[in-house]
Amino acid sequence: MKKIALVLVASALVFSLMSCSKKKAEPAEDLSMFMEDDGLLHLEYESTNKVAKGDSCNKLKNVKIIANKDYSKPTPVDIYCDAPEIVKFAGQECVKLAPNGDGNIRVIWLFDKPIDAASISNFSFSVAGLDVPEDNTWTWNIALMYNNDITEGEHATAMYTGPMTTTGFTTTNIDLNASEGLWGNSYKPEGQFLGIQLFYGGRDPIFIKDLEVK
Repeated sequence: MKKIALVLVASALVFSLMSCSKKKAEPAEDLSMFMEDDGLLHLEYESTNKVAKGDSCNKLKNVKIIANKDYSKPTPVDIYCDAPEIVKFAGQECVKLAPNGDGNIRVIWLFDKPIDAASISNFSFSVAGLDVPEDNTWTWNIALMYNNDITEGEHATAMYTGPMTTTGFTTTNIDLNASEGLWGNSYKPEGQFLGIQLFYGGRDPIFIKDLEVK
């Protein structure tokens, strides 16, 4: 009887260990269907832990990149925003522009000294991060901001845009003398530019590089 009891105990122990082993091997339950969709794209990028400077990943000189003030107003308005950072997206080093406390992106490359509008004729940039087809490019804009005197409203701009994808960079080259500006805000060679402002009314980040005026 003792032998039979020992055999039964041993068999039960082996069965228990096999059962535990099977449970551990089972894949984790997919809970994604229960997670709340925040509406963001959550694109993958590689952080370099570097804060972007005015000339980071672009061809501009003598500029500062500012994300915590709205320079479109007569007097710059404070806004809360993380500093733009240098990252790698789609295998390329670029500047990541994050949304601010107002729920949008408004970043300016502010020239150390305003530049004469007549001194440039070409404007170019490479961008990524949003799904913006060629026939829907008013989703976002990038503008050369005039240094004009204003008492209300916003500075005048030469405002442009371009297509964008979530998988890689799209380059847009603008002949300022020949291209029509967005919503009638076209280039005029009079006056001076105080900087270049990018605006997007959403919370997904935008990746930008090779920004240039010449």
